[in-house]
Order: sequence, then structure tokens, then C-alpha cells
Amino acid sequence: MGERIEKPILLLTRPRASSEAFARQFHARFGADWPVIISPLLEIAPLDATIPPADALIFTSQHGVSAFAARENADGRIAYCVGARTAQAAQAAGFKAIAGEGGAEALVPVIAGEHRGGSLLHARGEEVAFDVAKALNLAGIETKTVILYRQRSLPLSAEAITTLEGKASVLVPLFSPNSARAFQAALPETHTPLFIAAISAAVAKSCLPAAHNRIDVAPSPDANGVLEALSSLLRAQMAG
Repeated sequence: MGERIEKPILLLTRPRASSEAFARQFHARFGADWPVIISPLLEIAPLDATIPPADALIFTSQHGVSAFAARENADGRIAYCVGARTAQAAQAAGFKAIAGEGGAEALVPVIAGEHRGGSLLHARGEEVAFDVAKALNLAGIETKTVILYRQRSLPLSAEAITTLEGKASVLVPLFSPNSARAFQAALPETHTPLFIAAISAAVAKSCLPAAHNRIDVAPSPDANGVLEALSSLLRAQMAG
């Protein structure tokens, strides 16, 4: 019999609810017995900002939907959303969701083509990789912004540190430049081989070359794209 190949461990560092949702997607694709460690490096902290009136909303993350829905009713308003999962969250909150494929930048032409007037409001977190409201205002579509949450840093769990200091390879999907920087700052000085799946080229650029053995960029900036990047990393490992 051939030598048994140990499965690399999947380490998830997003806020817990997002990590648990991605773990379910990962297990559905790669098998329920795959080892997964959840160690959030960021937590969502709501901010008490005044929400201006708006005829339609823009959401670039599920966190934005949750933060807004905790404060105001949807009232059947249109919500322009980045990705299917954000759109699903908006739909569940009572919005008429219009999903744009790709990242926040790709949502701008969708809004420009669909919006038929009325005030627009981007409900978001403190840090964004791309400023949708700024791009829309430059295009002549007046858009306001409200910042409803910030991300607070957390340390890696003892289990995550022990794993990173061990011998088993570790798969790490990274979903934003901020999370990439947080992960690298938390890494032990000496660590096991790391294989990074970056949701975008911007995230990949935030990763120091010395911090990983290989990095693959997702073919699309969403959860399915990250799963494809993880699949590519696994194929490369199996090929030796």
C-alpha cells in the first residue's frame, strides 16, 4: 500500500459566523472529515452612526447588511450587493436585492445601468478595499456613505498557534488585505508550510513572500472562487 497522505489543515480567520459558513461550503466540496480550525483574527464591532435617509442601499458585505438591518427596516427598498451571498442576506432582510458578480469595483457599472434615480447609501465597515460611493459620485451618481461597524483585532487561539508551529501543512484562505495583514502579524516566527488562497490580487499583494510556500489567487472574488483556489493548491500539493 502507498504512503498515507495527511490532509492539510484548513485555518479560517474571518469573524466566526463567516468562518463557520465557509467551513460548511468547504466540507460540502472536499469532505466532512477534513480538519478545520476556526480562529477569528477579527470581530465585528457596531458603530452608532446616524443613518441618513435613502431610497436604495449598497452593500459590499454581509456584515453591512446585518449592521444596517439591526438599525433600520428594509421596507422593500432596492439593495445593490456584491456577490450572491450578500444579495441573499439582503433579500432575507427584506430588500429587493440586485447582485453584481465580482468585487466592489464591478458593482459600479451594475448600479449605473440599473439605478433609476433616488438617493443611494453605501452601508459599510470602516475599512474598504474599494470606495464604491466615491466611484459613483465621480460618475455623476450622488451616493452617501454610512460606516456602521469596525473590525477589532483578536489574537490567534492556542490551537491555531500549536498547529502553525507543528508539521502539518496549513491552508489559509484570506478574504481582504486587512485580514492578510492581521494574519501575517499574528504568525509565529517559525511556522509550518502555508498555502494561501487569496480572494483577489490586492489580497495577494498584501502577503509577504516569506510568509508562505505558495499563494493562488481566486478566479473570481467570492467564496466559490476561493474554493477553486484551494482546490488548485491541493492539486499542486498532491502532485508534489
